[in-house]
Amino acid sequence: MSDAADRVKRLNRILKVQAQKRLLEEWRIGQLREQRAALEKSDAEILASLDIGNALHGLFLGAKVNNLRRNETERQKAVAEESAVEARLRDVRRVEKSIEKVRDRTKREAGAEAEAEQRDASIDAFLARTASSFE
Repeated sequence: MSDAADRVKRLNRILKVQAQKRLLEEWRIGQLREQRAALEKSDAEILASLDIGNALHGLFLGAKVNNLRRNETERQKAVAEESAVEARLRDVRRVEKSIEKVRDRTKREAGAEAEAEQRDASIDAFLARTASSFE
């Protein structure tokens, strides 16, 4: 097997790893978006529970405000982490594309090498037949 064919195999393995990294980053972005949605739902439930007509309304007001603040802090962390994960995802995609280009170029080189070897073998066989016919 030629050196170019070995390189193609290695590049294919690297591409599989890059694809797994990309899937992991995409999964993480999905998890962060779900977390943000859960925080928004929690905020909506807290705000909906503010019932001025209820006699116990003032007892839990401080706790609800603290929960809203905590949710906002968590939401900001999630947004920051999501932007960092999106940056990593862009990097992984860029690396994956560059590896694909190198792999495709190497495939073409391996095909050209195999074709040249086959051509050389055919020429050698032809020359061997013609040389034996001249003897």
